[in-house]
Amino acid sequence: MIPFLYGMMLFIEFISQYSRVAGYFIDKNAIAYSLQNTTFTLTRFFSVLLMPLIGFMVDKNYQPSIFLLCVIISFYFVFILGSLVFFLRRRICYFYIGFIEKYISGYGLIKSFFKSFHLNKNYDISELNHYKIDIKYFFISVFIYAIHALGVFVTFYFALISPENKIMITQTSGIINAFATLLLTFKIDPALSVAIEKRTNFISSFMSIFYARLFVFFFVAPFIFFIIYKVFQ
Repeated sequence: MIPFLYGMMLFIEFISQYSRVAGYFIDKNAIAYSLQNTTFTLTRFFSVLLMPLIGFMVDKNYQPSIFLLCVIISFYFVFILGSLVFFLRRRICYFYIGFIEKYISGYGLIKSFFKSFHLNKNYDISELNHYKIDIKYFFISVFIYAIHALGVFVTFYFALISPENKIMITQTSGIINAFATLLLTFKIDPALSVAIEKRTNFISSFMSIFYARLFVFFFVAPFIFFIIYKVFQ
């Protein structure tokens, strides 16, 4: 259940980000950003279910090797779902374009959602296939999202192998996530907003960040977690 819930939480987050891309193409940035946040709130449903299950593994003193396997599967499941979003990025973008247009036209949120499955391909979004990777954005994003991906799992792993301090240790997961969120809020989001407003290099910046997230879940996060497991087993 943990890999599934974790994967679906990130899957929805990956999809929601393309709302801003759709807004960029039709010059409706404000409502696109609002719609992204609306979609993102759906991840809370999976997050609420996920955290007690991770805590359950700690309380029941699962073997560290089982916890490691659970975490690695979670990371690679997210990578698979993220890759799926990448390959369907044009369809997702067209969906959000339709969603935004329907919503602006006066349809309600639910009605706009269902009517948007009839994709409106009147807009040129070929830029999604022609971009250059921005190395600066890529490496900054790798650093930030690695913290975000590892924060909860690492702290709960230390709680598992040090049960006498598990309450104190698990509380630090919120601090680590807050730190990663602050970095996202003060570095990544403003940079994307500036790129949108200037209409320069937005797609390159966005896709660089997206590639970074896939790289984190494919290599960085599993590798670091495995090293931590080997050092502290």
